[in-house]
This record gives sequence, C-alpha cells and structure tokens, in this order.
Amino acid sequence: MIFTSEMYYFLLLAVLSFLLLFFFFRTLKMIKRKRILAGCRNSTYLLLILLIFFTASLVGANILTYHRLTHETPIASLHVKQLNHQQYQVNMLLLSDCKKTSYVLQGDEWQIDARIIKWHGWVNLLGLDTAFQLDRISGRYRDIEQQRQHLPSVFALEAKHNYDLWALKKKYQWLPWLDARYGQSVFLAMKDKRNYQISMTQSGLISREQNSSQSNACL
Repeated sequence: MIFTSEMYYFLLLAVLSFLLLFFFFRTLKMIKRKRILAGCRNSTYLLLILLIFFTASLVGANILTYHRLTHETPIASLHVKQLNHQQYQVNMLLLSDCKKTSYVLQGDEWQIDARIIKWHGWVNLLGLDTAFQLDRISGRYRDIEQQRQHLPSVFALEAKHNYDLWALKKKYQWLPWLDARYGQSVFLAMKDKRNYQISMTQSGLISREQNSSQSNACL
C-alpha cells in the first residue's frame, strides 16, 4: 500500500482527535473525583493538543489545495480563438477537476503563473512531494511600449485562502520544513484556433502546442 501526503494528513488528524477525546473525558473524570491538580494538568494537555489540531487543520487544508507533483503532469489545456486584433478568447480546461473557464485576453501571448511548494529533503521522506497551485492567467504584448500603454488583462485561477503557506513562509522566514518563495510562469503566442497543453515537472511549468486530435483525461 502506497501512502500519500493526504493519507498522512488524515491519519494525523485521526490520532489528534483520539487524543482530544481521551484527555477530555480524562479531565472530566478528574474533576468529578475532585482531583483538581490532576484535572488542571490534563486540561493543559487538552489545550495543547487542541492547538496542534487547529494548526494542523488549517495548514493541512491549505496543502490539499495544492496538487501533488511527482513527474511531468498535464494540468491544463487551452483553446485560443481570435476575436479582434490583439484580442483573443482563451478557453481553459483544468484537468484536475475538468473545470472549464473562459477569458478574454489582450496582447500577443498568453501567460500562466503558478506557485510552487517545495519541501526540504527530510520532509520529503515523510511522503510530501513538490506541489503546485495555478495562480493567474494574463495576456502580454511582445512590444514593451504596448505593454506599458495598455491595462493588463489578468484573471485569478485559484480562490484566495485566508491561510496560505506561501504567505506564511514569506512572513516567517525561519520555518524549517517549507521552501515556497518562488513561482514559475510560461507563455506562448496566441494563435487563432490553436490548442495548447500546460504541464508541470519537477523543474517547473512547460507548455506545448497540442494537435486537435490529441485527447485529454476529461473526454
């Protein structure tokens, strides 16, 4: 049986839940027996475990929004349709959940940005692999002057989370297990009626033009 990071996470929550119940009923038992000192000591353990459980829940929930990455993995496909001069409709299909979205981008090229979570070596031994989260899609002009003169067309690809490991690492530099302070992006020319596939590797995002005959997992 192969253990994944999600399985480790739920196993940890199960153990913490068991400990919470154990110390909760043990504390009640101590109080009923009027063993105040022992009850206070168990209450301290209970609060400590509750704090760990709460922290693990927040961090773990955020980790689960990042897709685990172990090899080159197709993550999205794009279909581009030209609407006007330097204006394109980009239809995007996220392969993780077969979610379809559509964006109107200005410029000559589309660009997709992603945020990378990379764990230090000893954490990898626990089963946590490099992971990613798509951040945004935008249009860009080849000509710098045009880029300066036009408002950017930018769209978020992921909902904003109150507890983000990326922001956490930036705020607390001393975190020993997490290295998430860098991003990756890829961009290609927008061409009418062309398909593209975006994949993720251990070294970052890559993109290729895709033949219309090629299928994907959502079909």
